[in-house]
Amino acid sequence: MKGSCEKMINKENNNNKAIEVKKIAEKYGLASMVIELDAFINMNNNYKIHILMIGGYSAGKSALLNKYIGKSILKENQQPETDIATELYFSENEKIIANLLDGNKKEIFSTEDIDINKTKNIEYYLNSQNINENSDYIMVDTPGFDSGIEKHNKALMQYIDHKTAFIVVVDCEKGTVSESTLKFINEISNYSMDIAIIINKCDKKIEEEVQKIKEHIENLLLSSTGRTFPITCTSIYDDNVENKIKELIKTFNPQYLYDKHITSELNKKCNSIIEALEIIKSNETCDVSEIEEEILKREKAKKKLLEQLDLQKKKLDNKIHNEIKEHIISTIYSQLISNTEILAEASKGGVEMLQEKVIEIIRPIMISEVEEYSSIAYEDFVKNLNYSSLNISDNSDELKVVIENVYEKLKKLTPDDNFVLPTEDETKKDKLIKNGLNTYRIVGSALAITTSIVSPPLELLIVFLPDIIRVIKILSGNTKEQQLIEAIQNKIIPQIIKKLRNKLDNSLSKIESVMIDNISANIQKILDIENSALEIALNKKEKVETDYSKFIVSINQDIEKIRK
Repeated sequence: MKGSCEKMINKENNNNKAIEVKKIAEKYGLASMVIELDAFINMNNNYKIHILMIGGYSAGKSALLNKYIGKSILKENQQPETDIATELYFSENEKIIANLLDGNKKEIFSTEDIDINKTKNIEYYLNSQNINENSDYIMVDTPGFDSGIEKHNKALMQYIDHKTAFIVVVDCEKGTVSESTLKFINEISNYSMDIAIIINKCDKKIEEEVQKIKEHIENLLLSSTGRTFPITCTSIYDDNVENKIKELIKTFNPQYLYDKHITSELNKKCNSIIEALEIIKSNETCDVSEIEEEILKREKAKKKLLEQLDLQKKKLDNKIHNEIKEHIISTIYSQLISNTEILAEASKGGVEMLQEKVIEIIRPIMISEVEEYSSIAYEDFVKNLNYSSLNISDNSDELKVVIENVYEKLKKLTPDDNFVLPTEDETKKDKLIKNGLNTYRIVGSALAITTSIVSPPLELLIVFLPDIIRVIKILSGNTKEQQLIEAIQNKIIPQIIKKLRNKLDNSLSKIESVMIDNISANIQKILDIENSALEIALNKKEKVETDYSKFIVSINQDIEKIRK
């Protein structure tokens, strides 16, 4: 039985609404919408928020999670080179599943059986009361910051989406937040509002020292990010550690993310069905031949619109591979140059440290730029679809009405910028706006493709950076500070930009492909729904007129049901 130790997502309203609307779609023979609503119901029931436990090596993430689970399952203090992201699920039948990089799953009997070079992450299915009670969440134990930039980057990239919250574990013994942790918190602030801090191993300090450390960390985070974060102090020897983790989870707001991405999706589907029913209703006074003509017009409009997509694709291709790519490259170059001294200092610590700094600078830029472009490109692309460019020789005025109707519906499918946080979260929202965290608004609109676009260039950097850095290895030991800075500016950064420019072409082409496919599918979907509605009207019109009148009354009643 579920407990109530944290804010649970209310899925029931959407589930009930989807089932009711599905019955209406079935009633009128809207088969494609029935399939979509089945898919929505499945997506709704399986929606979960990932909570990532992150921090440095030996910060105690795994030990805390073991306390939360209620049993010692996760390896503590394991070597960084063997670390891999571990997701925790409830099951009475305990097992371990490895998610391989090739997309396959494999059941294993021990984490020692994992080939980390072929594994994306692992899933632990555990008979744990807390995991069962918190069924809207998937707790994730992640590689520490010290596990190597490649493993850490791969672990992070697979979880940067609209369903992620973060718990950052800080070692109380160190008395502060490390620079790498601070930079990471700054970065993830772009992807999520839900970030909390655990100061762990507080048993190593007296209470007075712990409070001073907490105040220091609060002030440090505020000055660095402009935000305040929920913070709790504990240790694995704290009798209340389990409840403290639960209370920290309560500070997250999963309902907002759920409504933004799930409820809004259901609303769009409901609107599509209402529009189909309105089309059926509007043909009440039409005769059979007029309805048949309407069906033909939509088939013709579909053909012309899909032809126009090919023309627009060329313009999009030019914009992506020139304007967009160069803007991203320019932004990255400027940021690298402005951080030259930081990069030079990092290079003194070796290849790994410089590598980490470069990725820290580039990753958030690429993610935010790709998402920002993706979130507005669809709307811009639709605006550029122009009726006057269509080669239509007959029935142009009548066909124009159909096509312009499709344009309007396409525009309604753009990201909802008007979605706002609930009143109770006004303070959190104000902080985001105040601090210019506009990236958060963008996250979610295009994240289905972001990871596949951003990961390849970042993985390329990880591969080729060591070779580039060797160019200045001799300099870093025996030269003046200014010479090292010049080497970074004149050798390292230009080569990074050169490699990224080549790799970005392939990655940005994915945006183009996804966008064209998406618009093409939407055009066909809009017109197919309309034609399905017309076919229904046609079939009903061929029956007795009195039956059709009753049919229209039924439609009005069902439209009102959907709108409630």
